[in-house]
Amino acid sequence: MKVISDELDAKSDEVKLKGQFIEVRTLNKIKVKELVEEWYRNKAKEKLNQIANPLFEKFVLKHNLPLIAYRLSLRSMPTRWGSCTPKGKIILNPELIKAPKGCIEYVIIHEMCHLVHHDHTQKFIDLQTMKMPDWEKWKMKLEKLLA
Repeated sequence: MKVISDELDAKSDEVKLKGQFIEVRTLNKIKVKELVEEWYRNKAKEKLNQIANPLFEKFVLKHNLPLIAYRLSLRSMPTRWGSCTPKGKIILNPELIKAPKGCIEYVIIHEMCHLVHHDHTQKFIDLQTMKMPDWEKWKMKLEKLLA
């Protein structure tokens, strides 16, 4: 991460991606962490919705689910990548933004499968495998990111 915090370069708070680096411009170095977290959260909301929306549309139509099942929200979760509420709301950890697209798709598909099967029975696993045959590969990559 590259931090620029002198008065000449930083007239207002700004975070942007420059190549492989996140550039933070601010007059207040104490705000850097907060600014970066907010930037990641905004990028996560944008990217995760971009990936999830087409998957949800196909899944909801295929399984004749009510539109209430088509709700996505973000919440920081220290030990989980995603969850699904009994009312059909899918919650994703914004930290997923840092994972490869296949890992993100795995979590989304996993949680969508809970809209049909609310536990991890064989029917759930069969549905997940049908939707993403290589899900185990992506799950392992994601678990390595946790370590």
